[in-house]
Amino acid sequence: MGGTSDASTSAIDALVSDLRTLRADRGVSYRDLAIGITQRRIAQGMPPAAARVAHSTISDAFRPGRRRLNAGLISEIVQALGEDAAEAARWRARAAATALAPPPGVIPAPEESAGVRAPRTWAVIAALLVAGVLLNATGKFVNPLLGDVFFFDMIGTAVVAILAGPWAAAGVGALFILVELLKGQLVEALFSVTMVTAGLVWGFGATRFGMASTLSRFLGLSAIVAVTTSLIAVPITVLYLGGATDRGLDALRDIVMTIGGVDSDLAIGVVNLTISLVDKLAVGAAAYAIARVVGSTGSVDVRHAHGSRLEA
Repeated sequence: MGGTSDASTSAIDALVSDLRTLRADRGVSYRDLAIGITQRRIAQGMPPAAARVAHSTISDAFRPGRRRLNAGLISEIVQALGEDAAEAARWRARAAATALAPPPGVIPAPEESAGVRAPRTWAVIAALLVAGVLLNATGKFVNPLLGDVFFFDMIGTAVVAILAGPWAAAGVGALFILVELLKGQLVEALFSVTMVTAGLVWGFGATRFGMASTLSRFLGLSAIVAVTTSLIAVPITVLYLGGATDRGLDALRDIVMTIGGVDSDLAIGVVNLTISLVDKLAVGAAAYAIARVVGSTGSVDVRHAHGSRLEA
């Protein structure tokens, strides 16, 4: 190795040493740094799926013996450690000055800025939307086989919400409404409005509040979705359908009316909310598992918006 490379390596080691010292002084974990950087990117307008950075990417920046540094990532780390923009700019310039030329004959691969991959293409987004609709349709098909009490028609919506954010998830619901209208199913189209709402709640919960970072948090978010969708479904049932759904829910409504001595409208609300809670928890667990598989295989270029990884 020539003198220039030796000098550059020494400069990198010195910068990494100073960066490790700064992190030790601030007492911030790699995981918290990843979350902080992700949140800052989203606040600056970066799409949630592109904003996500793995904690392994962060920890690697602190590894001694590196041959090159990502100056942009160093700047983001320094800001996440509490330094101001001016100080971050000085760290970035220092990191950029350590750049090593590639060995002769080697063409360097394009570096991912701070662990971020290229933005998803429209083709990938379209594929996610179609996959979401198909998952929803599969759940809706299976439901009658299980007594037609639950719904199971939002797994695709929840998966897309985790992987691609609220607007793509809402798009799954909108497509489902369109499909139902093309089939001439007005009632089904009305109830499918809940898919749009669910997509927005799941999506914003995951991307803005980090509620898809663990299974328990996502199940909590799914419970919120259950309440939200019931607030839409119950008025449709009462006002448009006159309280009858021609499903297994009608039998449960009658049981609640008999045992509880309540009127039909209240019984519909109680039954719908109870079933919706169970349904959305089951859907949420299934969607979380599917999203983990998709994210780990890399078969779709998506990134979770908060937290370094989806965890159990």
